Amino acid sequence: MIGTEKKELGLLFQGPNFIVVKKGGKAGEKVENHNHPEANVVFTVVKGKVDVQLNQEEHHILTPGTVLQFNGDNFIQATLVDDSEFVVTLINKPE
Repeated sequence: MIGTEKKELGLLFQGPNFIVVKKGGKAGEKVENHNHPEANVVFTVVKGKVDVQLNQEEHHILTPGTVLQFNGDNFIQATLVDDSEFVVTLINKPE
């Protein structure tokens, strides 16, 4: 088989230069403030609505199909506005 499909939450794919993780939760749950200094981050909402804060100053309200990209040196925290699922892709920075 050439392609691999996955729907579950958790680690979906991992390679030498990337990690793809699918997360989800109930409305009101939070993703605590953290960063990924080793990576560029691509954050994609696939279900629900997520309020994302970058560096505790920049807000993004993300809905299905919306993709947010940022440098992992920045800090992210999020609140799930609705029951939500989202995919986080961490891409290693070139050395």
